[in-house]
Amino acid sequence: MNDYTDAAPESASDDTARQVESLLTSGEEASRTGDAKSALAAFNKAISLDPSSDMAWFNRGVLLEAQQDARGARQAFQICLDVNPNHAPATANLCILLERIGDEVGAYNMAIKALEFYPGHPSIVDVKNRCSGSAASKPIASMPKVEQIDAYDQEDVATVVEETGLSDVKALLDEAVHHDADDNQQLDIDELRSAAEVVVATEEIQERIEVTQPVVDAIPDLPVVPIEPEIVNELDLDAMADQAKQMIQSGDAKGALELLKPHLKTEASKHAQSWLIAGGAMAKLDLEEHAISAIEHAQKLDPGNPKGWFNLGTLKQRQGMLKEASTCYSNALREDPSYVKAAQKWAPLAMELKDPQAYLSAATIIVAANPESPIKIELATTLIELAEGESRVLELHSGLPPTLPEGPEMAATALELLGSGETEIHARAHTMANNHMESVKIWKGLIQTDRNNPETWRGLAKALFAAGDNNTAEKCRVKANEIESKVINNSTQEQITNPLEAQNTNAAVASNSVVPSQSGVEQSVDMGATMSANELLSKPQAQSPIPEPIPNPEVDLAKAALEVQSNSLVQEEFRNPSSTSIANQDISWYNQGVALIEAGKYAEALSCFDRALPSFSDDDEMVIRILNGRGNAFYYLENYPACVESYHQAMLIKPEEVRGKTLYNMGTAYAEMERYQDAVKCFEQAIPRGLSKDEIKRTKDQIRRCNILIKEQNKKKR
Repeated sequence: MNDYTDAAPESASDDTARQVESLLTSGEEASRTGDAKSALAAFNKAISLDPSSDMAWFNRGVLLEAQQDARGARQAFQICLDVNPNHAPATANLCILLERIGDEVGAYNMAIKALEFYPGHPSIVDVKNRCSGSAASKPIASMPKVEQIDAYDQEDVATVVEETGLSDVKALLDEAVHHDADDNQQLDIDELRSAAEVVVATEEIQERIEVTQPVVDAIPDLPVVPIEPEIVNELDLDAMADQAKQMIQSGDAKGALELLKPHLKTEASKHAQSWLIAGGAMAKLDLEEHAISAIEHAQKLDPGNPKGWFNLGTLKQRQGMLKEASTCYSNALREDPSYVKAAQKWAPLAMELKDPQAYLSAATIIVAANPESPIKIELATTLIELAEGESRVLELHSGLPPTLPEGPEMAATALELLGSGETEIHARAHTMANNHMESVKIWKGLIQTDRNNPETWRGLAKALFAAGDNNTAEKCRVKANEIESKVINNSTQEQITNPLEAQNTNAAVASNSVVPSQSGVEQSVDMGATMSANELLSKPQAQSPIPEPIPNPEVDLAKAALEVQSNSLVQEEFRNPSSTSIANQDISWYNQGVALIEAGKYAEALSCFDRALPSFSDDDEMVIRILNGRGNAFYYLENYPACVESYHQAMLIKPEEVRGKTLYNMGTAYAEMERYQDAVKCFEQAIPRGLSKDEIKRTKDQIRRCNILIKEQNKKKR
């Protein structure tokens, strides 16, 4: 936690304390993510800056024990307790460690002390009982040390010894084992310097501890002089926090921070409310980064405070940390499900993040608290759209093992929110809830008021199909197509020069070829590679822009990302369709879709391809063409997940007729989604499948650019 100031510059000690607290925070975060090496490096650096940091020593002890360095762990825990005798976790950890290494006398004594902090703790009680009466002890000097790293330059050692004034080279090499940052079992001079810093800090704190230990000499017969005990007025932290809160409310945020600041590192170091109020004062003073750090510390001390999570979410949202803000609002509602204010902030943020599950959770809370909220209709519509999306997925993947549909339940909830009515949204909800007759009734009523709306006829057709009246449903579908055909023909009459010219799209991926999976792991193309409906609902298909990486002297990463999008075969194949004509009445929808893509009307083209698809259920070649046409339309609509999905469906039909451009197109779509690993796999598979020399060169350039972007992504993750 940072030590903040408002006007005066920080002193050297304040700056050191701030650095140490920052290192402790980053070390704890690294430890939580499993990066033990980075965590230990952070704690070691904190020790070198402030040898009296009890938390740095404690955390070092935990990590060394996990690395089987019992001697180093014991030393770290003991120094922690020498610095802070009331460090309860160190007491308990040392108790367990001492029994494990065979020092039962030390374990028993430490168990007695640990039980003062953790009365009745079963593990500590067991240690106490097992070690009671034992005479076995094991001084730290008798414990084995970790094996040293032998590979180092003796001149580097001499340089470090001269720089630091160390005389114990063996201690330096013992410590250096924990500073081999690159794990190459060879110590360079920087790693030796890092180890030397910890050795120096260890010697310094041990000397300090020895100096401050009371010296008791036997001096008999001295008169006992009574000493009046010093009366210490204990600080009322709750009252101080309340006073600071009132000062903020009255507009004196600076005064509130000045009141709290002197105590944050001392009496109030573990007082969550003081840190929370201090964070609020910092936010009022536009010290938002400091405010975030303060409130994060408060929430570590008291994670059950919903208001703290809400405030932290608000600050992170202001800083553009949207995913972290969403998590904070979620935590606030976890602690208080009735916290409507948090739900009201979370719902639009979830919509912005394209996270439907989060949106549903937030919106449901809002509507439950206020049934007349304007968000009610939006929530109902979202539920119906999710139900319809699940239905489409299940229809397209009829060969997959069945999943338990969630759509009917979502539609039923939507109907409860909508109440009675005979609107289009009611009809759609009844269809998804399997109330087909009610849906048919509503659609018929809507047609009476607007007979020239193809979507109304199509909605009636779907409801009739679901109700089992296939003949009437087909008539409604034909009627919808006739109405839409007139509209499309009117809009494209001047642009279509050859209505029977079909787009020559690619067929499919080869049998058993490897395609990119959601997780980046290669897997064979089979029905098991497709996501279930529930997975699709829980993983919204966000359309992320190509990132803006940090440029470096060697390569312009932003330019590389742009070229991955633009310098592609997709441009050639999508914008220059050509095909042989097909003498079939139903081909007109497909041909119109091709012409509309040429004209740049991608949404209308997609509608045409969707209309054409049912007519060619027995013609694999045409289904492949139509699915690839849908993929093209989705690409230009920037719906890249749907684009990839459409290509993938085509691949499953005739895997033996793959062409390289199809895989190239899919790779470009993956690149648009920032899934560069998957893009590289597609580009690599495209090369041996019929590309020209120029196209192969371009494909290899794409692979190179994507690899650059992959490295940048990995850097950001680290």
